[in-house]
Order: sequence, then C-alpha cells, then structure tokens
Amino acid sequence: MIEKTVKELLYYAETHLDLDPEDEIYFENVLLHFFDKQAPYEGKIDKERILSLSVPDSLIEEIVEYETKQRHVDEAEALRRADFVMGTLSPKPSEINHKFEQLRVISDEKAMDYLYRISIANYYFQKTKVDENLEWEASYSDGPSLKITINLSKPEKSNKDIAKLLTKVSLDYPKCRLCHTNLGYYGDDKHPARSSIRFVPLTLAGEKWYFQYSPYGYFEKHGICFIDSHVPMHIEKKTFERLFDFVDLFPSFFMGSNSDLPIVGGSILDHEHFQGGLPVLPIFKAENKETVFTSKKGSTLSILSFYDTALHFEGKDREDVISLASRVMDAWLPYEDLENDIIGNENGIRHNAITSLARKTGEVYHLYLLLRNNRQTEEYPEGLFHAHPEYFSIKKEGIGLIEASGLFILPARLKRQIKEAEASAKLSEEEYLSLYPDMKDFKDMIEAIRQGESAERYINDVCRGILGNVAVFKEDKKGQEGLHRFLKSALGESL
Repeated sequence: MIEKTVKELLYYAETHLDLDPEDEIYFENVLLHFFDKQAPYEGKIDKERILSLSVPDSLIEEIVEYETKQRHVDEAEALRRADFVMGTLSPKPSEINHKFEQLRVISDEKAMDYLYRISIANYYFQKTKVDENLEWEASYSDGPSLKITINLSKPEKSNKDIAKLLTKVSLDYPKCRLCHTNLGYYGDDKHPARSSIRFVPLTLAGEKWYFQYSPYGYFEKHGICFIDSHVPMHIEKKTFERLFDFVDLFPSFFMGSNSDLPIVGGSILDHEHFQGGLPVLPIFKAENKETVFTSKKGSTLSILSFYDTALHFEGKDREDVISLASRVMDAWLPYEDLENDIIGNENGIRHNAITSLARKTGEVYHLYLLLRNNRQTEEYPEGLFHAHPEYFSIKKEGIGLIEASGLFILPARLKRQIKEAEASAKLSEEEYLSLYPDMKDFKDMIEAIRQGESAERYINDVCRGILGNVAVFKEDKKGQEGLHRFLKSALGESL
C-alpha cells in the first residue's frame, strides 16, 4: 500500500533527512498527489524499523514495486520517480548550504560528514551498491602496495568515446553531468536523475566552484569539485592554486586534477573538475626515492618511489611550492626526449600533460605531479604510455587520476570473468571456450591459475605492469637518466 509507504517516508525524512515535523502534513499531501492517492494511511507504522535504517533501500524498493506493478511504468522511470520523492524530502539546497557553512566554521570534517550523511540518506550516493564492490590490497616484495577494486556500478567507457568530449558541442540541458544545472533535474533515458543531488558552493582561486559526493564512491568520501561554467579541462598554474585553496578549506581531504587530454585524462573532459576525498591513495604512502632540488624558501622536489613517473613537491610556503611545480609543468608540456619515445607536440597537437594532486599535513603543503603523455603509435594505437594490449582483458580504459595514483577501478565484468577463468583452468581450451567464449582473452590468466597462482595475484601483477606502461621515464638506466635530464632542463644548473 503506497499510502503506508508515504507515511514511512515522512518518518524516515524526519529522522534521517532533517525534515521539520511541522511540514509533515504539507509533504504528505504533496506525495499523495504524486502517487494519485486521495487520503493518507491511518494505521500505524513500524517506527523502530524506520529509525534503524542506515539507507533508504527498502523504501525505494516499495516505491519501485508500486510504480511498476500498479502504474505500469518501466523500472528506469520508476527509479526516476523514486529519486524525485527523495529529492522532495531532502533539505533544500539553500538549507544544505547554510548548515554546511555553520559546521565548516567548527570543523571541515563535520561539514563534509554532514553532506556525506545527507547524500547517503537521500539515496544519491547508493551506499549499498558501492559496498558490494570487491576490493583488496596488492602487496609486492619490491615496491609499494596498490589498491585494487572491481566497481560493480561504474560503466566501462572507451578511450575513443572519452576523446569525443573535447570537441562535443552540447545543446542539451543540462549540458553535461557535472553542470550545476543538474540540481533537481528529473532526468530521462539520456540523462540520469538528479532530483536528490545536493552540492555546496565554494570559492577556489576567486572562482565559483561546487563540491558534491560521487555516486560511484571509488574510495572513502570520494567527492567531485566542479567549476560553475561549462568549460573543458585545462591544466595551468591556476590548477595548483585551486587545489591548494581546497585543501586550505578542507585539510582533512586531498584534491586532484586529471590531465586535460584523452587517454591520460579522466572520463569527463568537457567540464573542468577535480576529484578528492580522504587521503587513502597509495601514492601518498610512497617514499621519496631522491630529493633533487631545494628552493631558497625550503620547498623540495623529490622523485617518488612509485611505478609511474611521479614527482613530489612539499613545503610550508604554498606560493613557493606552486612556483616550483609550475616551472616543472611548463618545461614538461613541450618537452621532447626521443631516446625515451617522448614527443611533447606533434603536428600542432600536444601530447604531454600533467596529473596533479594536493594535500596538506599540518602546515606543510604537498603537491604530486605525474608526468603523462598520450602519444598513439602504430604498435600501440590505444596509447604508447597506456595499458598495453596484453593487459586489455583486465583494463582497457584510460588511466586517470585515481588509478595513476595507485587505486585501480576495474570493470564489473571481472567479477564474473574471474570465476570463469578459475573454472576454465580445470578444462581444456576447447572445453572452456565453448562454455565461456570471452575467455579467449584470458589465456594468460588461466595458465597462471593452472600454475598455482591466484586470479587476484595475477591481477595485482597486471595493475603494476600497467603503471609501468604509463611511466614516461621507465625504471631502467635509460629512463632514469632521461628523468634527471628533464629535471635539469626544467630547473637549470642549480639541480
């Protein structure tokens, strides 16, 4: 009975979404009209059960069941209607902003926790689904650990589709999934529902930005920062200023920017944005392999002991850190080193890029720069410094900010394919291909399992191998000499 569900939703909103009890009759009538009902439920509801809910999943299921069985709408539309209900019962954006600012004065963590709680309680961040993701730590005897996850809700995208976003002219409304005009948008078959989304305004480098939590939740408190205007990704000195402004406001979080080029960038290139959260990325635990430069103000530049080409800048003077990192970035963008297959520009097309992350420990600013290059060659049409073809069965998408920092987000299909590979190891090739046709791309994994290696360990080695592919300066003598040669060219004889 949907009238009873309405009554349960109202009590849930009072206990989980800060709905004022004085507004109960108003919202009850709004929802009754929405569900084409004339009068409220007069019986009792199980308030203890509603109070104990940590997520609204059971209530969402009741709405979807009613919509599909009684009103005969398809499941996608039923979910949009459920999202609309949760958005209606959530605090208004202005109320969220006011409460967030009140809490931020007390503690940046309290403010971020408040927005996180609301995002879970109103079903925008679907925590139950995210909690089903598979994850483990990949340990190695000769290098830092990585984190591996199989994300069951994130769609797998191709590099070609991502690249199209750079030149896409959108006449749609909203223009993309990151535009602030998503706020309260009902959604359709081409654009996801955003009735329940809530984000807060920020000022970064004198510009208007917003912060929200990611619906995919790649890691703890995974959030997205996005600029007010619909402009494409662009890496510049101001990128570092924006990142440091964020960590000044929220020192408990890190924040990072993807590169602004396809293959080495993120999955959304047509809207300037950052990603961040609690500092859990493996790159933050990597040791400084070698400190190669110290400025007059005490800022240092070190080469990190990591699998791709990672630099670590740190110091108490944020402007000095930014200045030092900008010198390196400006030198890298046009840089060429044919001995290491690095071409910065080709026929007027830039190939070199930077992936950057910022965090703050006490009074010390940290900036991590990953040197990237998106060249495509005849041998490696998907990208020379991208996952090579022997790894495509595990990961073919671009290696963006999060993965280049050591946390892999692998496609949902692997949950099934791991089981199929384990079963195939007990069969002949002819037998397993007849049962599992896509195992033709998993012959190496199957053979490794036959030799006593676990599927998990095989994936660990693949992920480390991918970061080795991504490294523009390899860990061999030629690569490391090339890296030092580049840094000397960037910083001069003082290096």
